[in-house]
Amino acid sequence: MKTIFSILIISLVIIYLSFCLVVQIISFEIPMIYKSCKVEVNQLSDRNIILRLDDIQSHYLQDLQIKMMNDALDRNLTLSLGVIPFNLLKDNKLSKYLNKNKCKLEICLHGFDNVDYEFSNLSYDEADRKIKKGLKILNKIEKNIVTFIPPNNAFSNESEQAIYDNEMLISAGFWNSKYGFSQSAYDWEKYELIDYKKVLEECNKDLDNNETCIIMLHPQDYINNYSEYTNLLDGLNKLNATIVNFRDFNFR
Repeated sequence: MKTIFSILIISLVIIYLSFCLVVQIISFEIPMIYKSCKVEVNQLSDRNIILRLDDIQSHYLQDLQIKMMNDALDRNLTLSLGVIPFNLLKDNKLSKYLNKNKCKLEICLHGFDNVDYEFSNLSYDEADRKIKKGLKILNKIEKNIVTFIPPNNAFSNESEQAIYDNEMLISAGFWNSKYGFSQSAYDWEKYELIDYKKVLEECNKDLDNNETCIIMLHPQDYINNYSEYTNLLDGLNKLNATIVNFRDFNFR
């Protein structure tokens, strides 16, 4: 009788441990993967360009996202990445990639889950909670996040104050933030890519007017015409400018 009872107890323990293992696998998040490195500070010049690559996120277009980052790094160019924290640590491949390259690429907070106009109508407390929740995730990869990119480039006055109180600058649109994008690689009215030559031409006008050219990019824009992206990267050399990050304006 004792033997049967012991077997029953052992069986229950095994079932419980197996259940816990399955739950852990399903909800797997990589542990604290923070790896120290020396951030590459880009020296500002009279002509500065920021390549803002938004919508870096878990599992969606993962290979394309990494390819875009690699192609920039292969050309000794940096990117400021609008990273969506939601579920990021469940994407082991992307999280490890960001951790490995975080000192060459700037990691920016791009909302929390990037729902349309996520920060446009939030109260201060709501925005502050989402910001802190997002930073808690990104800080497992990069501890010093200095840039906030609001989804759809929109934010309420209360959200704005919460962002500043969390010691970050804002990159939204040219109309509502000091570091907002001045050029987009995609025409949102025509739903098509803007020819890379036109983007470079308009960017050069910004530089000639002593303004920082900030180009907004998204991985999904290049699903069907990736050469437009590499042509854009290659064309930057002709602008006689320095490719920098937002953090270079606010380095600490």
